[in-house]
Order: sequence, then structure tokens, then C-alpha cells
Amino acid sequence: MDSFICKLGEEEENDSRMANISEGGKEILKPQASKSRGLQYAFVLAALFAVTGLWVFRAVLFDENFHPVIPNAIYRSAQPSPGTLERRIRELGLRSVINLRADEGKGFEAEKAVIESHRGDFHVIGLSVFMPPRATLRQLVHLLDTAKRPLLLHCAAGVERSGFASAIAVLLSGRDLAEARKQFGLTYGFVPVICPPDLRNVLNNYEHWLTGRGWFHTPDRFRRWTENDYVPYFYRARLEPLGMPAWVARGSGAVLRFRAINTSLQPWRFLPEHDRGVHLGAKVRLLEPSVGQEVELRGGLLDLTVGPTEAVVLELQVPSFFESGRYQFFVDLVDERVKWFSEMGSDPITFELRVEDGAPPSGKREKGHP
Repeated sequence: MDSFICKLGEEEENDSRMANISEGGKEILKPQASKSRGLQYAFVLAALFAVTGLWVFRAVLFDENFHPVIPNAIYRSAQPSPGTLERRIRELGLRSVINLRADEGKGFEAEKAVIESHRGDFHVIGLSVFMPPRATLRQLVHLLDTAKRPLLLHCAAGVERSGFASAIAVLLSGRDLAEARKQFGLTYGFVPVICPPDLRNVLNNYEHWLTGRGWFHTPDRFRRWTENDYVPYFYRARLEPLGMPAWVARGSGAVLRFRAINTSLQPWRFLPEHDRGVHLGAKVRLLEPSVGQEVELRGGLLDLTVGPTEAVVLELQVPSFFESGRYQFFVDLVDERVKWFSEMGSDPITFELRVEDGAPPSGKREKGHP
């Protein structure tokens, strides 16, 4: 064996020596045989990767990323052309299509016309690659529970959004989280290092909720979580009023205090700037004698990080320029220039506060929650 290795070494050395030959007394450099073999190996490997990639992504590249999710019931794909949709309806007997694109996109009306010409139902749920608000997830679950079968789910490319809706369909069918996560796979064009992971995090949040209760997945538990407990990212808070007055005297202003408890899985970042970071916010409008223009207030302009399960006391100033009357307050946390927490599913506080001229009768001097 050793002599064989040595002989190989000698042949490579001879190849190296033979690389330099002369013609007419001039030395000419020739490519070394070992480098040529290296290029050949690299070419073969590249060809193998290309063939493997074509095989893995064959449906993505050549068949509009079409796949069954639940055989004979639910299918997923990229945006189908009108001709392809006609063919799918004839072959599979499709009765519903759920378009998951956030914008209507090219071919929207043509797609709608095709499915309706076959007396099918056409639904639209606007998803993006980010975790959806609670209301949108509720709508998707409701449609997956009630839409006529067989149905087709599709987005633009049939990767992230179609994968997400398909994963939800798998959970509602009774299969577990491991099976649901398979809908985010290479077969569908989902490449983890390239594709945004946000939609997969919905499944992670659901698993965390189950683990905290010592439960395993069931479709009814998933529906319950969607209905009552799902809130994406850090947009989840429990707000508690602290000794608020039932009225304030006109011209005096007042300070309202709230405890905000972080019930999300991520920290909140409060900042002292008005235009960025998390703050306490309120939308206020006059109820009588007429509904006036809505005013927004801000509080909690702090440099502070509040982690999961932690709490912070925040103050909100009622301006002294408010006229006499009944005011409706909608109090919430706000991620400036992004979202109010309630838009994503968190629960705000709403109440009425009276602004009165002078001191009210003694019966109105009580304090407490309005």
C-alpha cells in the first residue's frame, strides 16, 4: 500500500515536471495535470448540484409549484394562469380558491372570472411574509374550516404564504406541528437561509403556548389559541388603570396612570423620542354635545426595555385645553410609525372621562375606574 501511494506521488511529481517544456529553446508553461483534474471534479460537482436542484425544485420551476396538502381536499400552488386554473378545475373538481396575495396582483380579475364561471367560490386573504394580525389569522382559520372542498391555496410563488396557509390546514386536519412544519420545505422552494422565517414563528408561538399549559395539539386548541391568545411579535400587553379620576375640572388637566404588563414573548423598547419606539398612546374624542375631531395623546417617553412578564407604570397627561363635556378614551401601546398594539390583537382600554366647569356636586367626587 505504501509503495502504491509513493508511486502515485511520483506520477504527480512527473506531471508537474512535464508541465514545463520547451519549443525552439523557449520554455513554455503548460497547465498542470492536477489542476486540470481539479477543474474536472469541480465541473462534475457543479453538474450534480444543478441536477439535484432541478429535481428538488422541479415543481417550483416547471409546474407552478403545485402540490397536494390534504389529498382530494386541499392543494397549494403559485399564482395559476387562467389556462392552468381551468385545467385544475377539470382534473380535480376544485370548488374554491383562496388567494393569499396582499395585493390583487396581475391576473386577479381573470382568475376570479374562471373560478366563478365554474360556479366556484373565490376568496381573498391578504397575507405578507410577516406574522399576520390576529383578525387575519382568524379569517384564514374560518375559511379553511368552511370553504368548499376541494380547494386551492395560492400566493405569488407558492412558497411562504402558501406554506403558512397549508401548515394551518394541516393543524386543523388533526395532524401535529411536525407535519405542519413540513409545509416549509425545499420541495416547495422554501430555503431557510434565504426565505423570511416570520410566518414559521406563528407555529413556534403556538407550540410555546401549548408547552406552557402542558398540552398537546388538537384542532380545537389551535382554534382557541387563534381566537383568544395569538398576538404576533411583541404586540401583546395587559393594561391596568391605576386610581383614575371619574372627572377633571376644566383648565386643570390631569394625569392618568396605567400599569402595562408585557405578556408577549419579546421585550418592548421604550424610547424618549416622539417618532420611534414604544409609547403609551390614547385616541380621544368629544362625545357631547357633538363628536369632535379625534386627538392623539402620548405618554411613557422613557429610555427603557421591558422584558416578557415585566411591568412598567406609565403616565398620560390630559391636556388643560379640553373643553367641558364627555370624552371617550381609547388607551393602548403604540409602536411609533408602525402599529398600535390593538391592530395586531392586543386588548386596549376604553373608558369615558368628564371634563366639567368648576367643582361638581359632592356626589361626583368619587374616584375610581370610570
